[in-house]
Amino acid sequence: MVGGENFGCGSSREAAPVAIKMTGVKIVIADSFARIFYRNCINVGLLALESPAASAAIRHGDQLEVDSVAGVIRNLSTDETYSFTPIPPFVQQILDLGGLVPYVKKRLGIS
Repeated sequence: MVGGENFGCGSSREAAPVAIKMTGVKIVIADSFARIFYRNCINVGLLALESPAASAAIRHGDQLEVDSVAGVIRNLSTDETYSFTPIPPFVQQILDLGGLVPYVKKRLGIS
């Protein structure tokens, strides 16, 4: 999913990113995010990337490849690349485990 500036503004509950994730969306790319929406994305395991260049250039139907460690979005449809600040390792761990609850359970050794 691609959005614009201050994506998620007005959404203070986790229901918004959960609803997006439940539709099958794996990544949201936008110019910028409302801070609480961004944090809720991490909490529910939805990758949210800030890249104004990508947000402006990506079109419906473009095929993308994302490297969250390197901070690169590759548009396979146009052969363009866009950058973003790489995801910190601890945040990547939360995302890899599917969100904050599974992350905390693993850290505490809870099944």
